[in-house]
Amino acid sequence: MKRIDHILRTVCIVLCFGTTNIAVPAQSLPEAVSTNGVLYMTGGIGEDEAKTFLSLAPRYSLRMMFTSPGGGYLADVGVRIADAGGKTLLDTRTEGPFLYIMLPAGRYRVIANAGGSEVARWVTVPRRGGADLHLSLEERAARDTNASCLRCRPSLGL
Repeated sequence: MKRIDHILRTVCIVLCFGTTNIAVPAQSLPEAVSTNGVLYMTGGIGEDEAKTFLSLAPRYSLRMMFTSPGGGYLADVGVRIADAGGKTLLDTRTEGPFLYIMLPAGRYRVIANAGGSEVARWVTVPRRGGADLHLSLEERAARDTNASCLRCRPSLGL
């Protein structure tokens, strides 16, 4: 009887710790948001969150990353995405250096700005897989907040 009690206690402890370990990563996952029917998520501050974003990348058809010319990650980047006809589909600000968007196949105009610097690019989202867009913006001192995210630059070989 003592042996069964010991085994049951051990199983309960293992299950409790196992559940705790499973729940912690789930809490750190960024949440996807839907605006005008466009599903996207933004973030990637800190090494753990950046790794999480990179692991979720295959789920999205357009994956964007924002950096300064010196290679530091940028957050608080204004991003506007329009379809080939000029209709704005998404107008948002990033909460980190990554912005992943679920868009149907097609051609889109992406306009990003940070502190007064603006970059515009055309990107084609294929039917399968996805498109990666790395935008480098010269951050200017036009804003009161420092959107540069040098502390969250992980050593991921990016």
